[in-house]
Amino acid sequence: MDTCRPDALEAVASGYDFLPNGRVPAATSLGSNSREFMRYNFTEEYREEMDQTAFVTFNPNSDAMLDPNDWLLLDEVWRDAWETDIGSVRPRTVTNRSIAAHRELDPERTIIQYQQPHTPYPHFEKHDCGALAIEDDANDRSGIFGAILDGKITREEAWEGYLDNLRWALDDLELLLSNLDAERVIITSDHGECFGEWGLYGHHKSTPVPELIRVPWVVTEATDEGTHEPPAASTDPDDVGLDSKLSSLGYL
Repeated sequence: MDTCRPDALEAVASGYDFLPNGRVPAATSLGSNSREFMRYNFTEEYREEMDQTAFVTFNPNSDAMLDPNDWLLLDEVWRDAWETDIGSVRPRTVTNRSIAAHRELDPERTIIQYQQPHTPYPHFEKHDCGALAIEDDANDRSGIFGAILDGKITREEAWEGYLDNLRWALDDLELLLSNLDAERVIITSDHGECFGEWGLYGHHKSTPVPELIRVPWVVTEATDEGTHEPPAASTDPDDVGLDSKLSSLGYL
């Protein structure tokens, strides 16, 4: 789940049986943004494992960072399932595509990348805030984090919007875990998110602060109970350009 922090999972864990009560185990990510995560993890060293792995991702950064020929399946959901009204891909779309791929291919491994809790926060309607251009400029004054810097909202209000987005993903993760078979499932993230720590908001490249490189590492399991049948997916690219999608997420 993109930008998910361990303390965020702790804050919402009581609502989900598959999350631990109390402290959430954590690991250290190799990157403080999505491109670094992809660059440093999916390397030649793991070529054999990647060849047996299905990767379902919402993230348009896959266009620059991942080669479909390296994977058993690379399903770039953002290419044909982007929804402009929310500026993202819904968790249910990622869930549907992941269940379908897992049942059809029975891969050795599956990587499933949900957007949420990453900005934008569609459920946060109190303020008209777009995504923050977070890639390079820690003082960018657009989007949800710019609204904090300008005193329009509080850090606490933004945090609640972030947690709402996280719950949106976790509700679907609950469905996912009952509709595929896996002896070992790891609930984790590519990187975290800053909410004012170290004077930073959002996430930035090459910034190894704890809030960005500490990610959850929750180990659980999944059993396909056959309670959900994904609808047939469209394979036609949508008419939203790559740059528009990256901009909606704050990368341009």
